[in-house]
Amino acid sequence: MLEAIRNHAKGWLAKVILGLIALSFALFGVDSYMSGGQGSGVIAEVGDVGVSREELSREIQGQTDRMRESLGSSFDPAVTETAAFRKQVLDSLIDRKALFQDAQKLKIIAPDAYVASVLMQIPAFQQDGKFSPQRYEAVLRQNNRTPAQFESELRQSFMLETVTSPASLAAFPSTTSLTQIARLVAQQREISWVDVSASTVASQIKLTLDEVDKYYANNKVAFTEPEQVRAEYLVLDRSNVAASIAISDQAVADYYASHAAEFGMPEQRSASHILIVADKNADAATRAKAKAKANELFQTLQKAPDRFAELARTQSQDPGSAAQDGHLGSFGRGMMVKPFDDAVFSMKPNEIRGPVESDFGYHVIRLDGIQAAQTAPMANVRAAVIDELRKQQSQKVFADLADNFGNLVYENATSLQPAAAATKQTIQQSAWMTARQAPAPFDHPGLQAAVFSSESLKSKQNTEAIEVQPGVLVAARVIEHRPARVRPLSEVRPEIETKLRAEQGARLLTKQGEATIQALLKGNETGMSWSAFQIVGRQPSAMLDATEAKAVFRVGTDKLPAYTGFVRPDGSYRIVRVSRVLDAPGLDSRLLTSIEAGVMQAQQQADMQAMLALVKAGQKVKIQPNAIEGR
Repeated sequence: MLEAIRNHAKGWLAKVILGLIALSFALFGVDSYMSGGQGSGVIAEVGDVGVSREELSREIQGQTDRMRESLGSSFDPAVTETAAFRKQVLDSLIDRKALFQDAQKLKIIAPDAYVASVLMQIPAFQQDGKFSPQRYEAVLRQNNRTPAQFESELRQSFMLETVTSPASLAAFPSTTSLTQIARLVAQQREISWVDVSASTVASQIKLTLDEVDKYYANNKVAFTEPEQVRAEYLVLDRSNVAASIAISDQAVADYYASHAAEFGMPEQRSASHILIVADKNADAATRAKAKAKANELFQTLQKAPDRFAELARTQSQDPGSAAQDGHLGSFGRGMMVKPFDDAVFSMKPNEIRGPVESDFGYHVIRLDGIQAAQTAPMANVRAAVIDELRKQQSQKVFADLADNFGNLVYENATSLQPAAAATKQTIQQSAWMTARQAPAPFDHPGLQAAVFSSESLKSKQNTEAIEVQPGVLVAARVIEHRPARVRPLSEVRPEIETKLRAEQGARLLTKQGEATIQALLKGNETGMSWSAFQIVGRQPSAMLDATEAKAVFRVGTDKLPAYTGFVRPDGSYRIVRVSRVLDAPGLDSRLLTSIEAGVMQAQQQADMQAMLALVKAGQKVKIQPNAIEGR
């Protein structure tokens, strides 16, 4: 059983937890999650649980931050400002709350041993390859979390994964379907083509002034330039403040001496066990029978301790550790369920003890070894000590600087220079930007709103000092402003004419091309100058882009040659002749594996949606009409 838990920890959820560490613990605590912040204006209800506007805003901000981190320079903040994005985030919140309530009704809980096992697998909490309680607490502290909060989130994730596992694990694709899909994907076609130039219909294009005027009147939004500003700004960053603080050798030595326990590896013990399973809710007779069996094994081992591995393999009901002669590996204090933990940490090497009762049943335990607590040499942790001391000292220095920074940008409203001089920072300038396409640090909603406020635009005074990230303050001042405007028709007329001519030409060319294809289908190829034959697959290539390849493989091939056509990016019309269909002689195992993964993912998503619909049907879901309005 413990081995099963260990294997579970190495799967999907372990990756999720690593994601939590990487994303600075983006999830909220269970209490906040389940309460829904109902005091902050409930915008949706899922059964007995509410979703507040504040909670939705936090989740939107969290997802926006994750997208920005993931996409980097490709991130478009305008995407996260849309009603569709807000609706997607709200739907996700509702789904999770519905599933969580379903898990509670089913009384799904995460055992202590599971939480301990997951924690031991997370590299961020390890030192020298082993779990370190001190490192665990330090990492959480740096991310403004407590062990109780984080472990609650682990339990919540376990509950959600368990309740959804029937849908996520039950999908399996048909071998016949996979083979058919793979054959279609691997299929190739022999083609040749004729390109018809756009110039062949150029003389037929007739564009009137009225058409241009009408297009302009109906599409003024497309010719509207949004409001733009250029701003100067000042950044006060706690990390830069910390880096400038000098730490003496004596301060390092004093800290190391007073915190030696934090730089050590606590005592680790390795043990083996034989488990006789008995559910904690089982009746007394069942538990008594399991205990008697465990006691019998213990008595046998008292007489023949060298039979431990043999009996673990043949008698233990923990299949994972049984295959390893009962070995559970090394672990620190508090990493196993309490009765098991208490027994192991009170035993002597090679001692056998039992039966030890836990929620899993009855254990016969052998202590295999003790690794004494160790303290890392100061040279190994010097950099970490300096970082910690700088962090501690920078908090006060930064607090003082931040207070002065805020006062100076307020008191000297028309200039950032006094604040720059006092904090020894350099004033920077932005390029022209709009509210929807603003670079960092102006992509922060608060700073963005302050810069584009009517007061800032009119008076060009400093904004207040705004915290755009933890420990990063920014104050800005608009130095140039361009109001939003609709570009006049005289300015955009050439663009409109070019666009309308291209559209009309494409229609005429398509009509001509389709007429030619109809003639070809009747056997009339007179005057056609076909290219050399080429073998093409479904993947885009230099000959065919993705849209063109799709057109070639969409055309029916019951009768050959077959014909299709399309307008190309350069404005020409390509008529394609398909002369042969070439099926793959054999199927690549890698292709089958890839297709299987894709089909399974699609099935799992469909099953999950069906399950969510069923779960939500059993709970009353109410969404307020104005739920996704505002931020």
